[in-house]
Amino acid sequence: MARPLRIEYEYALYHITARGNERKSIFVDRNDNEKFLSYVSLMHNRYKVMLYSYVLMDNHYHLLVETLEPNLSRMMRDLNGHYTIYFNKAHKRYGHLFQGRYKAILVDKDCYLLDLSRYIHLNPVRAGILSKPEDYTYSSMPCYIGKKTPPQWLNIKFVLEQFGNTLKEQRNAYKRFVYAGVSESENPLKNAYASSILGSEEFIKKITSKYLRDKDISEQVPESKKLRYGKNLDEIAMAVMKYYDIDKGVLTKRKVKFNKCKKVFVYLARKYTDNKLGMIRKFLDNSVTSVAISKLFSRTEKEIAEQKYLRKDIKKIEKLLFDNLDIYHIKT
Repeated sequence: MARPLRIEYEYALYHITARGNERKSIFVDRNDNEKFLSYVSLMHNRYKVMLYSYVLMDNHYHLLVETLEPNLSRMMRDLNGHYTIYFNKAHKRYGHLFQGRYKAILVDKDCYLLDLSRYIHLNPVRAGILSKPEDYTYSSMPCYIGKKTPPQWLNIKFVLEQFGNTLKEQRNAYKRFVYAGVSESENPLKNAYASSILGSEEFIKKITSKYLRDKDISEQVPESKKLRYGKNLDEIAMAVMKYYDIDKGVLTKRKVKFNKCKKVFVYLARKYTDNKLGMIRKFLDNSVTSVAISKLFSRTEKEIAEQKYLRKDIKKIEKLLFDNLDIYHIKT
């Protein structure tokens, strides 16, 4: 199974989901739910994580988690690992409990914290289990409206403070906010960029440029190319043309066969965008075939490893791309 991309840093907010293998139940009785939450408490103390919202359904769970340190992977390994050991022993079973790896979407706290809190709390309603989300026991919703005392690891204060001044006012306003979402069918998670980052365009650019720039992204990572710093063919072409002081004709003329500028452009286009070979070929005015582009990329990879001057060129052009230098004042 392809390994999902993990972006970790201090004070990162994630929406986390894990489902039962073959969609089977991971919570069978009250003891299961209580045991899982006890592990959440343990993770809070051990890894310094804070939960804003949660819901435990029969065959999956949702968590809205902020990590104070870049340790999401370790925390989730322990949480799901401890719970799997417990569940298998308690129910006399063996093997995997969860369906593959958990899914974690990095979230822009300023834009989506409230929407995701509502989305999580409405899970039992959308599933047709009940009509009032505050009546669902294994959810943070009862804590938000005062039906239950929140545990130490659940931070309801930050969200409630967005809804008024007094606690009573906050609870009532938050409840209205959640209920207003019952008639809305849109899932905020569908707006996630490359199924990995949910936020404003500025947030996505900031994350991709700061935390993915030096990351070795495997071709096996789902949709990973979309996460390659948010660059497009125009931006890459501009950087290449700026560096080599050329106009676009040098890149696209048919008579110019695999010159340095073209092979550098193809290499960077394949490395930092999700464009398929046909799109790159079209951008180059069909001056090369798709097969030639693929071979050129592979050959350039080898040349970079062997040729110091080419590595130097690549690094300088990447600096133009990712340091947001003035790459637009070029010949056209």
